[in-house]
Amino acid sequence: MINKFKWRWIIIIAVFFCGVFMVSPLQAELVDINTSPVIILEKVNMEQAVAGSEFVLTLNVRNISKYPGFNLNLDYKVKDSKDDNPKFPFILQSNQSTVIDELKGMENRTMNLTFAVDPEAQNKDYELIISLSGVDATFNKKANAVTTITVPVSYDLTKPIVIAKSIALKPEVPGEGEEFTAELEIANLSKTTEARNVMVHLEGADNFEVLDISNRRNLTKLAKGDTATLTYTLKAKDKRKDNTAKLKIAFDYSGNETESIEEIINLPLPERKVEKGETPWVIVNKYTLSAERVLAGNTVTLSLFIENTNQREVNNVKISLGVIEIESSSGNTTTGGTVFSPVNSSNSFYVESIPGKTVIRKDIDLYVDPNAAAKTYIVPIDIKYEDKDGETLSCEEQVNIPVTQECKLEILSTEVPTEGFIGQPIPVAAEFVNVGKVALGNFMVTLEGDFHKENTTYYVGNLDIGISDYYQGTIIPETEGQIEGKLVFTYIDNNNKDVRVEEPFSIEIMPQSRPMPGEGEMIMGPDGPMKPGMPMEGNSGGGFMNFIKTKWLNILLFLVIFVEAICIFRIKRKKANGEFFDE
Repeated sequence: MINKFKWRWIIIIAVFFCGVFMVSPLQAELVDINTSPVIILEKVNMEQAVAGSEFVLTLNVRNISKYPGFNLNLDYKVKDSKDDNPKFPFILQSNQSTVIDELKGMENRTMNLTFAVDPEAQNKDYELIISLSGVDATFNKKANAVTTITVPVSYDLTKPIVIAKSIALKPEVPGEGEEFTAELEIANLSKTTEARNVMVHLEGADNFEVLDISNRRNLTKLAKGDTATLTYTLKAKDKRKDNTAKLKIAFDYSGNETESIEEIINLPLPERKVEKGETPWVIVNKYTLSAERVLAGNTVTLSLFIENTNQREVNNVKISLGVIEIESSSGNTTTGGTVFSPVNSSNSFYVESIPGKTVIRKDIDLYVDPNAAAKTYIVPIDIKYEDKDGETLSCEEQVNIPVTQECKLEILSTEVPTEGFIGQPIPVAAEFVNVGKVALGNFMVTLEGDFHKENTTYYVGNLDIGISDYYQGTIIPETEGQIEGKLVFTYIDNNNKDVRVEEPFSIEIMPQSRPMPGEGEMIMGPDGPMKPGMPMEGNSGGGFMNFIKTKWLNILLFLVIFVEAICIFRIKRKKANGEFFDE
């Protein structure tokens, strides 16, 4: 019987300590498990991207938090590219290092990435989206960074540009019917691509006779920016009309690509007499711009192709960039200004002479005023020259130069908590401003993510220059764990292109917290401040239930002792009545 009592007391003590250990974990303090690093990608420098060649992009990787990031892998894609080739036209060279094993807190790293540009790339701006993803110290939470870089690709110099650069005659002034040697300097103006299997044909037509065995010359290759001299033996025909000859050039490049050009060259022989009464005209045959988009604040190269349409030579040619005359409402004519300023030269240039039926090229570097409005500007071209008799003639031409302004949205701040609780609203806010020089049309802010949210879309309309605004949405988490989302800013720029800017974020969601029994903040009762669980007058039922919840372990212990006492009392009474006998 005594052993039986001992075992019952052991059970009672065990129940007591089990209750103690069941309560104690609730009193443990919460441990901060927010170890997610915050990674930022910044562009440092970028070389010019030319189709068919390579360029180097320098990125700065910064960890602005105190927590390290591990196994950071770099990847990229091109916005609005085809699904079957999301990286076209950029190819990251295979020898590039794209992994950072560890990026400590507050540490910076520089990454130099060499990209090859596909020869089929278009002459336009590509949006290169570069992402860096990894994990934190627990290898559970993800660390992400995304940046969008505009890469302007040009193709103007990707093909070899082979031309006859100059011609020299020996003797310089051959006599009538005398043979002479013409030395042609052939140049490849391309800065990126060499020409191979260059075939040059010189045809004198009705003006000259080629005395060599063949009028064809061959060059194995002509490197980029290189020149070569070809020699022909010629004789002027008696009935030649002028000093022009036809030059045909064919070549290969970039594998199986071929190109052929044909141009009229003028041999510097004494001019033959022509019929009087013919007026020579000098015009702008065509013009080109070095960039498809001329951005205000940048420098653009205007190439003018000046042609003498007549067979007669013209001299003392002066070509000037003019200004537009504007007539006011009062009838007075005023001279308008210009947003273009020549670089390292004046707005005029001089050409000593232009032979008959000849086109010359003149390149002018123009700096565009940073404050120029986004529109197409008309630039007058004034040409003055003299004919053979010294008479001054003039011609006016016009070229159109479209100018665009930079669209730039700056996100001043984003306010996103790093943690939250299930069922409790979490505010997400951002402040932004238009720091560009054109209005941003159809501007909208959207909260995206796989979670319950409110005020998901904020439509602004036109965000004018220098205007700032504020967005705030609400997230109501329903499950525990990490949720990821992003704030998306979309608008239409002045080139009628859709622009999308994303600000990703992540929030750690924890279970709903509850205060311990007998602890917590004071609440206001009928008679003044009181702790949760204290009975209040007029609410006895609530106080009794609260007492049961807080003292259940003591009540259980009391019931066990009470039952045990009853059992002991009954046993003693039976023994006293003689119901138990020793064996």
